[in-house]
Amino acid sequence: MLLRPNVVFAAAGTALPRNKLGACGIQAYSPGGMFWSKKSLILRNAPHTIENPHTGQIEARLNFGDHARANAGARGFERGLPKVAARLQDALSGYRAAHRMDPSEYPSKQRGFHTMEDLDKMLKAKLAKEAAAPAYAGRF
Repeated sequence: MLLRPNVVFAAAGTALPRNKLGACGIQAYSPGGMFWSKKSLILRNAPHTIENPHTGQIEARLNFGDHARANAGARGFERGLPKVAARLQDALSGYRAAHRMDPSEYPSKQRGFHTMEDLDKMLKAKLAKEAAAPAYAGRF
């Protein structure tokens, strides 16, 4: 579930349209299968891929949309699911986007915002900048 920040925090102003909500929304979800969690509800920032999907996600979303449009208007149930959902399940089962991201490259696999290599470069740049700057001489 994606919550509007102006509803959650009672902020003044107009509500954002749903397609722009990902940039500043809060995601609320149940821990589900995480039996070790004592929390009944988990809040987190919405993933950045809502607004900035990688190529494979774009392909998968377009594929889903094409199949959903093709089956729009189907009524009734199949296998205990609404007919559209059952047909989407059949059509999308085993689908792999042509330009999908390698699982080892997923940003979610990183433990922090910066990789160790990024932090090492940042440290070297800061130290070099500090060494090149003139020393503070005290009062003017």
